[in-house]
Amino acid sequence: MIPGRTSCYSGWTMEYQGYLMGPYYNYHNKGYLCVNKLAESLFNSSSGNEDGAVIYMTEGRCGSLKCPPYKNGAELACVVCSTTS
Repeated sequence: MIPGRTSCYSGWTMEYQGYLMGPYYNYHNKGYLCVNKLAESLFNSSSGNEDGAVIYMTEGRCGSLKCPPYKNGAELACVVCSTTS
């Protein structure tokens, strides 16, 4: 997973593009995920509170990231790539 990018390195194969997601900003950080931008909910799944994990879009902040190319408050993209080497 490569955060902040929408394309893979030369010679790598893109598996999917997505959005960087993680815990709410003031919750204990358990890491970040690259969630496929074409993700779909499960058939017949619940929209109610099932006491499961909650993830949020990760937004860039100027100062901690270089702006430009990043935009303050914008969701961060990511890409999942594979390589044979």
